[in-house]
Amino acid sequence: MANVRVYGATRQSASRAGSPTLTGVLLGAVLVIAWVALVWVTHNGVGLSAWGVGALLGVVVAKVARPPGKATGMLAAVLTIGTVLLAKVCVVVFALQPILHDELARNQETITALYMVEMTKSRSFSPALQADLESHPAVVRDTGLFGAGYELRYRMISEAQTRAREASRPERERLVRVHLDRFISKLGFWVLFAATFRLLDLLWIGLGVSTAWKLGQGIG
Repeated sequence: MANVRVYGATRQSASRAGSPTLTGVLLGAVLVIAWVALVWVTHNGVGLSAWGVGALLGVVVAKVARPPGKATGMLAAVLTIGTVLLAKVCVVVFALQPILHDELARNQETITALYMVEMTKSRSFSPALQADLESHPAVVRDTGLFGAGYELRYRMISEAQTRAREASRPERERLVRVHLDRFISKLGFWVLFAATFRLLDLLWIGLGVSTAWKLGQGIG
């Protein structure tokens, strides 16, 4: 009976050992959500997170595996790459545009520039300035630092700055949304995705992958 209990205990222990792949995938999904939430809150790409992702996946995969080895080290490394890439995709899809909207709506220079574009296109400067712009088109095109062209541009900028200072938050958001969304649609997803990678990000990803490879083998 004692032998039966021993063998039974061994089988139960083996059955309780989970799948390193499934566990790693589930943990990766949690880490993706956490990463996107962190980017949303901080308005920062937090590239350093890639190193932490590799360390966590390596440790967890090694603990679940029976026993850990080079195969589980490779698994942890692959899961790290997949998790980082998926996190970057989710940042572009769910977080990047709202972050840009918020930051640009709070930037006075950006709002002034957008008002300049909108007021010029809609011809909505003050009546006196608008009359001068329409009656002297050649002067407006004068890019000199002095003279009538400079004076007209200065008046245009002044009126745009006034509109920007007086604009409500919803109006600022509308202005940014109209112009930014059009610009983003022209760039396309892959350009935005590539823009989330900086040189330092590649370093953190490399450290994350190498850490996952090492810890995933149970080497620590």
